[in-house]
Parts: sequence; structure tokens; C-alpha cells
Amino acid sequence: MHRKLLGTASNLATRVRVYLAEDAVEIDEIEGYSGTRKRVLFDEVLLVTLDRRRRLGTIAILAAVSLVLLSPGLLIAATKQDLNFGLIWTEIVSPAWIALLVHLAFGVDQVTVFGKRTVAQMRFAVRKRRGREVFALLRARVGEVQRAATPPVATASGSSGTAAA
Repeated sequence: MHRKLLGTASNLATRVRVYLAEDAVEIDEIEGYSGTRKRVLFDEVLLVTLDRRRRLGTIAILAAVSLVLLSPGLLIAATKQDLNFGLIWTEIVSPAWIALLVHLAFGVDQVTVFGKRTVAQMRFAVRKRRGREVFALLRARVGEVQRAATPPVATASGSSGTAAA
């Protein structure tokens, strides 16, 4: 069976890789040294979403690092009355501020596939277009499978095709 990697998601303890299989979305969850594989069959998908989130942990860490690094520099610059030192120190800290502003402005795109028993999540922090492509691909595949599995609805006039006498 051929699988194609759709996306990944991770936190402090878990790494998640989501694959597109022939008839399902497969989720590999790796915690430490053990892993589990789950599947969301296309005919069991309830909802596919694409949304943009700002991760509170990322914002808190970047803000804390920026403030911790910036505070001593500004304190030294204020006591020495040395503007050049303050500017140099601000340039040292600026990557953390830039990362914080970029995260606040653009966020992280997240594609979520909700099944009856399982949820698959993929995050796209940098490749936003890839996230939209994965969302469109999943919507199309799920729609095809579910339309094919749905029986045609009978009309109210009857399906026999003969006229009543």
C-alpha cells in the first residue's frame, strides 16, 4: 500500500505524522520510543476544517525570552546614558521580537479531520499554501467517497415509471 505524507504536528511529548492512504487518512503517533497507528476512513469522516491559530505557548516563550534579554540591556543603557549600547542590545534581541510578531501576524494553519472515533491534525507554520492544498485534497477525496457510498434518493412520484390509470 502506497502512503503519501500530508503533514505533521508535534508538541513536547508527541510527534504526529499524517498520511494519505488509498481509502483513509492514517495517523502515526510517536511518543518516546513507542508508536501507534490510527485510521480515519473517508466514508467515516464527519468534518474537515482549516483554521489559523496562534499558539499560546509559543507567544509566551517568545515574549518571555524577549523581555528577559531586553531588560538588562535597557537597564544598562539607561544607567550609562549610552544610546549606542541600547541600540546594539536591541538588535541582539530583535530576532525574538520578529519571531513573536510574525507568529502573531500569520499564526499556524491547522487542518483537522474529524472521524467517528479519531481525529487527525496537521499544522503548517510556514507552508500555508501546502496547508490549503491538503485541505482541498482531503475535501475532494472525502466528497468522492461519501457521494459514491450514498444511495440515490427515490423521488416522491415513484420510481416505477408507469402512469397511474
